[in-house]
Parts: sequence; structure tokens; C-alpha cells
Amino acid sequence: MKLSFVAAATTLFLSTMGVMADDTYTAPSPADSSLGLSSSLDGTYGVVIEDYTESYYRKAKRDTISNLETHCSSDGALEVTLSDGVLTDANGRIGSIVSNNQFQFDGPPPQSDYIYAAGWAVDDDGILYLGEYDDFYKCLSGDFYNLYYQSIDNEACTEVQIKLVSLTDC
Repeated sequence: MKLSFVAAATTLFLSTMGVMADDTYTAPSPADSSLGLSSSLDGTYGVVIEDYTESYYRKAKRDTISNLETHCSSDGALEVTLSDGVLTDANGRIGSIVSNNQFQFDGPPPQSDYIYAAGWAVDDDGILYLGEYDDFYKCLSGDFYNLYYQSIDNEACTEVQIKLVSLTDC
């Protein structure tokens, strides 16, 4: 009886911490397989935020699939890895969407009230997806921007895409 109680208590504790008992993170419905997304990449990548219209226009005009863009590495730049749908920064924190729909890195584990912490994937152009969605929002917060999964203010938010890029020393 004690063992059953301990197992149930452990499961309840882990679920309230935002981690399911089998150590996987909550993910949205997966994207359609026809998108050809990869949920794992070898290596570490930089992150670039692109204006949605510019990114969409360039993507739509391409006739062939290109490799990931290469950018110069710099101190303080966000560097990430993608493994089995989990996005992790250089400090080992998990990329997640938290209760206010903000995209941020925490933990591990992610914040206890997170919405999604898995289900990340990337297309051949480096565009980051969460499930089937590649639209995110940068929203002005004082003199800087935060990233969100959904718009929180039509006037302060701009639709963007998050792009993974190869990094090189320049």
C-alpha cells in the first residue's frame, strides 16, 4: 500500500511541476508529415527573428530548398540545440511556451505552468515550428521585445518567424 501511495504521490508531484511521469514534455499536435520537418539536428545553432512577411516572401519565391544560413557567432547570442523535439539553450534550459504564451528558456524542468516544452521542429530553410505552427509574435515590452506563441496586443506585436542558423567565427 505504501508503494502505491508513493508512486501516486510522485506522479502527482511531477505533473504539477510540468513534467510528466515518463520524463517527456507536453507538445502540441504534430505537424503534417508532408512539411518534411526535422525534430533533431546535429550541432548548435544560432537564433534569428525574421519579419514574417519578408520571410514568407523569400520562402515562397524559392524554387529549391536551401541550406541553413550562416551567421557570425557573437558573445551573448542565443545558441540552441534541437533533440527529439526539445529545444535547449547553451545553459541547458528548456525552450517552452509558458502560461502567458511567452516563449522562454527555463529549468530544467520548464516552469511549472508551461503549456508546451516539446514538439519543436525545423524545416529545410531553418524556420522553427512548434507543432504545425511557424508563426510567433514579437511584442514590445518597454524598450525590448518578448516572443510569444500568440499575439497579446495587436498594436505592440508583430508576426515573426524564428529561424535557426549555422554559426561561424568571423
